[in-house]
Amino acid sequence: MIRGRLAMRIFSAIFLTLLSVAAGTVALTSWWLDAQREQTAEASRSAVQAAAIALAEGGRDGLAAWAKAQDADPRDRRPRFLVVDDWGDELLGRPIPPPLQARLDDASTTPLPQAPEVMERARLRIPTLTSDDGERFRLLPLPPRGRRLGPFDLPGLPASLLLMALGITALASLWLARSITRPVLDLQDATEALTAGRLEARAPARTAARRDELGRLAGAFDAMASRIGALLQSRERLLRDVSHEIRSPLARMRLATGLAAQGADPAIQLARIDTEVERLDALVSGILDVSRLAPGAPPLSREPMELLPVIERSVADARFEADALGKHIDWEPPTDPVTTTSDGAIVAPTILGDPHWVTAAIENVVRNALRHTAPGTAVRIRLSPEDGGYALRVRDAGPGVPEAELEQIFEPFHRVADAAAPGGTGLGLAIAARSMAAHSGRIEARNIAPAVADAAASAGTKPSGLEMRLWWPAADAAGDATSGTPIRPG
Repeated sequence: MIRGRLAMRIFSAIFLTLLSVAAGTVALTSWWLDAQREQTAEASRSAVQAAAIALAEGGRDGLAAWAKAQDADPRDRRPRFLVVDDWGDELLGRPIPPPLQARLDDASTTPLPQAPEVMERARLRIPTLTSDDGERFRLLPLPPRGRRLGPFDLPGLPASLLLMALGITALASLWLARSITRPVLDLQDATEALTAGRLEARAPARTAARRDELGRLAGAFDAMASRIGALLQSRERLLRDVSHEIRSPLARMRLATGLAAQGADPAIQLARIDTEVERLDALVSGILDVSRLAPGAPPLSREPMELLPVIERSVADARFEADALGKHIDWEPPTDPVTTTSDGAIVAPTILGDPHWVTAAIENVVRNALRHTAPGTAVRIRLSPEDGGYALRVRDAGPGVPEAELEQIFEPFHRVADAAAPGGTGLGLAIAARSMAAHSGRIEARNIAPAVADAAASAGTKPSGLEMRLWWPAADAAGDATSGTPIRPG
């Protein structure tokens, strides 16, 4: 079975080439054989007529002279005959090959229509001549002179036939070779360019546009090159961001030690140094968390766990921080049944996850919302069943995020340029995004438009908040047989 466009291309090229060569060979061979047959028949008739004339004019000696003249020039390609008399002897004493002798013994004669005085064997077409005194001479055709090829004693083929076959085969082979080697060479050049550090190297459009395996290979190469370029740029950006984040607290620590050396209050400077050390510790912890959740890292240990207790603990911690900032947490546990078992018992929202990283994702999203929501406003948190899993929505009342940066906020150290709330390491949402991906979940962000009556006016106003949606697949949907723990409604 042939699979793939490239395999079909190779098969079609070889098959069509052989078919074309075979068809052309049959056509040219048939034409050539017909022409040769007609030419030989005409030459044979002329030779027989010449023999009849020689016999009529010179008798037996004239016919012998005619037969001898046939062998005078070895390069003569005209038909040659053995002349056999009624006694079975060849006129010039030449040996009669056994196949011709067998034909001679198994033949009958009839008059030739062109010359009634010339007799011809009807079945095997052996001409017979009769002299004036009634003596008969039979003409046995000899094989034509010429080069013969191969073990089957085939006659030499015309040069046009060989050239035609070679030409078709060469053109088809050239096309097939170019159609395969050209994209391979293009990919080789692109690979060498990428190896040399040119991250913009891509497969040529003519190769990527192919609809076969080589075209898909070129597409995969382009995707790989784009991914490698993005990873290298991300690494460089990460190094710059980490250097910047570390340099700032180190600079403040150096300043504090300098002030202490100049006589400033040591207690105040030590407190500053302690604060900066805590910031560095938080930064290093965040970087380690991001690396542990990076693609290719060892998978997390996942076990059935209920979402509601984790959310409740995160909400309690967030309320403690919100009270100190003059903000609020609006959390309403779900009262509707999330799902039920066969016996009607209500099942708590249960997922397969690592409790530490699920908690880290929720806490980072809630703290981010708490940091950006306006004073005197609330962060709204809701949990609901969606798409075979559970969605946690966290909405703040802050300035929102520019639409172009909604996906970039989940990258390490990314900060919105016009963010109203300074501080933070820029790693919280990156940790949350990677934690969700490690749990086969999703995290999304969208701006919340202000509630106004005029839709046209709403389109031109700034957003009134940002909503984060965290979605986990349910434990049974994730492949676990555990359905959860029955709870009471409400």
